[in-house]
This record gives sequence, C-alpha cells and structure tokens, in this order.
Amino acid sequence: MLISRDDLKYLLARLDRVISEQVDLLLVGGSAVLVLCPRAVATKDLDAFPTDSLHHLSRALKNIRTQDETIDLNTASAAFETYLPDDWQSRIIISAEFSTNSIRVFTPAAEDLAVMKVFRYVAKDAEDIVRLADLGNFHSEDFRSRFLDVLPVTIGDTRRHAQSFCLAWNALYPDRKHEIDEVLKAADM
Repeated sequence: MLISRDDLKYLLARLDRVISEQVDLLLVGGSAVLVLCPRAVATKDLDAFPTDSLHHLSRALKNIRTQDETIDLNTASAAFETYLPDDWQSRIIISAEFSTNSIRVFTPAAEDLAVMKVFRYVAKDAEDIVRLADLGNFHSEDFRSRFLDVLPVTIGDTRRHAQSFCLAWNALYPDRKHEIDEVLKAADM
C-alpha cells in the first residue's frame, strides 16, 4: 500500500483520537518528503526516528489497523542518522499542517533530507531530491556543504556516494556541474 499526503493526514487524525499523551514523530525518508513537499506523490512506509514517546504511537497504530491497512511504522530508519550532518537536529522543522493535538510531526531540514537521500540514491530518491530542491527555501550551497561534511565519516563506497551527489547536483544545477574527483577533493578525501 502506498501512503499519500492525504492518507498520512487521515492516519494522523485517527491516531490523534486514540492517543492521550503528547507524541513527537520525527519523520525521515519518503514520509518526510510527503510532509515537506506538496508535490510529493506517495511513500510505502513511515520512516521515523525513535523518540521517547514513539512507543505510544506504535501501540495506537496497531490498535486502529484494519485488515486492509498495512501501514508500516519503520523505526529501523534511525540507522540512516549516520548520513546526516552532526548538527542536523538544530534545524528540524515542525509541521503545523501535519501535527495534531497529540502528535507533533517533525522533519529534518530539506537540505539535510536531500543529503540523506543521496546516500541511498535510487530513482525515487532522485525524484525526491528534485522535489526538495524545488521548495522555495532550499539552499543549494547548504546541501553541498552538508554533503561534503558527511562524506568523509560515512560507511560505504565514498566514490559511489560522490558519484550519486554529482548525479543529483548536476541534474539540479546543470550550469554549475561537479565532477566526482572535485567532490572528493573538496571533502578532503
């Protein structure tokens, strides 16, 4: 089942009716793109970082499910925090549009989320990065500098990650293209 923006709002409204305590929901991945980007299409699950109150939301989600609903609250996405800049939490955004009386919905800043998406970089991630860059408050140089900060400390093939960044950057900014070796050098690698 794919979750649209309207599906997410409906789900949060349903959850709000059964939750008695305040819950913070920090969404990342495609679900965060749904919150930030009005043009976002859908996502397959809700990627959330664990918070102190998230177990209340998980329990409530299990209680309201019916057989035709298979919405997955994926808290294993916390592993992707390694692909975010060290200071990303200082820039989290609360969504008034998606928050309810009992559930406060947060996302990373668009540039931080775009950095996170570069490290997986499948077709949907490329589309999501374009959606994020189309936001009026997206700062390309913040996206670039935050990626360069994260690249040296990530696990995996740094050359492949630099290539993914170049693909994303060059698609967004064809007049300011980057090459892989240039990116690696800028990241002191």
